[in-house]
Amino acid sequence: MHVVHRRDGEERTLVAHVEPVDSLRSRVEGLVRLAVRDDYGLVFEFGSVGDRRASTVATPLALDVVWTENGEVTNVARLPRWTGTARGTGDRVFEFSGGVVRNVRPGDELVTSQAQSSRSTE
Repeated sequence: MHVVHRRDGEERTLVAHVEPVDSLRSRVEGLVRLAVRDDYGLVFEFGSVGDRRASTVATPLALDVVWTENGEVTNVARLPRWTGTARGTGDRVFEFSGGVVRNVRPGDELVTSQAQSSRSTE
């Protein structure tokens, strides 16, 4: 899967690869990949919209974090390495290497899509 960013009728691939995080192990493995790949992201999927926290405490990476509700971006934060924390509301939280989402804003759309299809997986 990859992540597609949409705004004002325009669409672009934000990262070529995104993996769901469903355990501490997948989170740690994902952070290792984020450290060496700019075209990679992580997605945390929740069954409902809620207040979600993100942190880089004890993490040697700066991260860009995006919260979405039904695909619409509700918050974007750049977290510095080691000490960053942020909150947002959503049913999905995306994490990327620092600097990847510099053009993503609340109100934009961010969805996952299969590489061979332009369909959203929402």
